[in-house]
Amino acid sequence: ETAMNVLGEYLDSLDVSADYVFLSDQIDATGYDLVIALGGDGTVLHASHQIGNTPVLGINSAPGHSIGFFTATSIGDARSLIERALTGKLAVTRLQRMAVEIDGRLVYGRVLNDVLFSHECPASTARYILRLGEIEEAQMSSGLWIGPAAGSTAALRSAGGKVLRPGSRKLQFIVREPYSGMGMVYKLARGFVQPGESLFVRSKIDSARMYVDGPHVVLPAQLGEMVEFKLAPEPLRLLGFKRPKIQPN
Repeated sequence: ETAMNVLGEYLDSLDVSADYVFLSDQIDATGYDLVIALGGDGTVLHASHQIGNTPVLGINSAPGHSIGFFTATSIGDARSLIERALTGKLAVTRLQRMAVEIDGRLVYGRVLNDVLFSHECPASTARYILRLGEIEEAQMSSGLWIGPAAGSTAALRSAGGKVLRPGSRKLQFIVREPYSGMGMVYKLARGFVQPGESLFVRSKIDSARMYVDGPHVVLPAQLGEMVEFKLAPEPLRLLGFKRPKIQPN
């Protein structure tokens, strides 16, 4: 029996009216009480890009294969959590999201994990000007990670970043493999963007790309364009989220 069939049986037993959509579909959750993301972390990330204020409950359909960081439970134990979610008895964690603007134009408003700014070919050097507050410097590197707290346990942590508490409103950035030839030392090799601040990146190449929450959403940044990363105004309301204990780096 598939996880989708099991979920359907749960919803029928709870007398819940539901519409079913797939990853290839566009989601408009306006007017719905709950979004159930059945799958793994990729499914929750995909759903989070299209959902505003509607609460989301992640259910891991394949716990033997998926880490399920954003999911609250596996499909076998999901019925009671669905019932609690529908009655408002399941804890809500507000995960901050990040917005991306290019030359003042919003191009993506719901980044949950991170963005990788790099050359379109990962083996090539990215050249750009980075600015935070009063500090501005030209850099050369293999790219730049930046993201909100939810992504601090993923690529940012692997790159040497700090794990932020889930409710943190800071953004974190880390320069990947900064070029250190000719005695270069970067002031902005890593750091935090405080609420109300923005991190600015001006591309010095005509082939820069931004990879949003993985490889499936790719945004181009042309030569001379100014990219702004800042806290998005609308957090994701994730239900039953219990971040596993992670040892510090």
